[in-house]
Amino acid sequence: MLHLKRITLTLLLTPALVIAAPKHDYLAVVRAYADAMIEHARDHYGSESSSLFAVTLDRQTMSLPEAEVLEKLAALPRKAWGIRPHDRMLSGANPMHDENLYQVLYALSDLTGEPRYAAEADAALKWFFDHAQSPATGLMAWGEHIGWDFRTERTIKKNAGNTHEFYRPWVLWDRTYKLAPDAAARFARGLWDHQIKDHQTGDFSRHADWSRHGPHGQNQYPRHGGFYIATWARAYKQTRDPVFLQAIDVLMGFYERHRSTQTGAIPAEIGNPRSKGKLLWPQSTVSLAIDLWDAADGMPDDVARRMHDMARGIDRVYTALPHELEPDGRGFVTQSHVDTLKAVDVRNKDHHPFAHLWADGYGESTDAKIANMLILRDAQVKDAGYRPLILAAADRYMTTEPRTDYPIYPAALGDVTELMLSAYQLTGDQRYMDRAVHFADRSIDMFFDDTCALPRASTMHDHYEAITRADTLVMSLLKLWVKQHRPEAQVRLIWNDR
Repeated sequence: MLHLKRITLTLLLTPALVIAAPKHDYLAVVRAYADAMIEHARDHYGSESSSLFAVTLDRQTMSLPEAEVLEKLAALPRKAWGIRPHDRMLSGANPMHDENLYQVLYALSDLTGEPRYAAEADAALKWFFDHAQSPATGLMAWGEHIGWDFRTERTIKKNAGNTHEFYRPWVLWDRTYKLAPDAAARFARGLWDHQIKDHQTGDFSRHADWSRHGPHGQNQYPRHGGFYIATWARAYKQTRDPVFLQAIDVLMGFYERHRSTQTGAIPAEIGNPRSKGKLLWPQSTVSLAIDLWDAADGMPDDVARRMHDMARGIDRVYTALPHELEPDGRGFVTQSHVDTLKAVDVRNKDHHPFAHLWADGYGESTDAKIANMLILRDAQVKDAGYRPLILAAADRYMTTEPRTDYPIYPAALGDVTELMLSAYQLTGDQRYMDRAVHFADRSIDMFFDDTCALPRASTMHDHYEAITRADTLVMSLLKLWVKQHRPEAQVRLIWNDR
């Protein structure tokens, strides 16, 4: 059984490695980003200052956007760049949106011997868990929709601003329990009490009210179920409270009961008339498998067996899907029918059921992003048929370059750099290392400039905004630098965009 920290690709270097010559000093870029965030992105607004980091900044003033700049940013429509307006945080913090910033800060302390980086991350997370937790539900002011406003000292007032939903898995629970153990445990209990609608059947929605009891149903996305199970498993290990075992049992039972009798696939949602229980989001189920496998460590034997069995079933379904990873193929299947496993949009009828090479955004994925998730699962099991898919996806990026006719996010380059580095580690093939360096250098040229240490939000938008996952790009640059210069370092940098 693997601990979460062991899912991280171990950064080891073979003696025969010939270092590809980079154009840029990746560590210098990462440190400049971290130093700029520490100096300029902190909360010095409103009636109370805090150590929180802003997730949106004007790169010219290095402050929260204001006046005409704010008005222009707030008016950006989804169709202009793929981000829904109500998912954005323009006036404060959201630690899930820049979660990898914290990973980078902790890693920088390990690599440089300077404790200040970790201390700054600790200060921000402790303040957040001490002050931004709902007294009514225990849920945190973070995730897909909620942020903490620096000027009003409360949740950001906006559409969906009271809706709790995970944005990513939270991979910093170990640190969180050291900094704020009571708040972390309250959050885990709040997920059970206020996110799960039916404690008998396990029906829930990824959406729940933050400020009051208000769970919903019919949107039981497997990736979110995995996030909850991971949270409860960590809370159980910390507290030994049996309520967390109950929560895990109920939610696993929900997924077990609703698997397709034809294929064993887990539907994306049950009881929702828009999909009638027939929609499969394959990458959502693999994310669940990752969390199940990791959570099994430390569970009672019968619970661990159920977790492993469900995860293995997900592996069988995913590797049976008709992915098209040839150079001219359509990519990974992202939508399917649970009973046939055909690539089809069950719910909306007209959505492209495959991933993209470069285009990212709400409800979309790139092949590199999906492959990086499969790498996590491959590291857990190594025999589930994922490796050929991973390498085929990597090969699709050996000759292609980012397009310039629509906005490209920092994350798109970060994900590809991460994939190429991982493909090198899996094979030892120097071509992948060279390609990782190529994309890392391109990303710096595309998103950074001499006027600001923070990357642009996209190739067509000059401000800084964490929702386009600049933190993922910066973390990939640091991983690449470690691979090239400090291969002996055991650095905990977990890819978490799933």
